[in-house]
Amino acid sequence: MESNKRSLFKTMTWYVSHLLVATSVAFLITGSVKIAATIASLEIIWEAALFYAHERAWAKFGKKVK
Repeated sequence: MESNKRSLFKTMTWYVSHLLVATSVAFLITGSVKIAATIASLEIIWEAALFYAHERAWAKFGKKVK
C-alpha cells in the first residue's frame, strides 16, 4: 500500500507538470506569458474543482457500478 506522503508528493508533481504543460500550450497560442500563466492557473483550479466533484459523485453513485 502506498503511503500518504508518497501520494501527496505524486499529486504535487502531477499538478506542477500539468501547470507547466498548460502554461506552455497557452503561451504558444497567445504569445503572452501573463495571459498564459492566467489561463493555466485558472485551468488548474477548475480541474481540481471538477476532479473533487467527480470523486464525490463516484463516492455517492459509484457503488452501483460493478
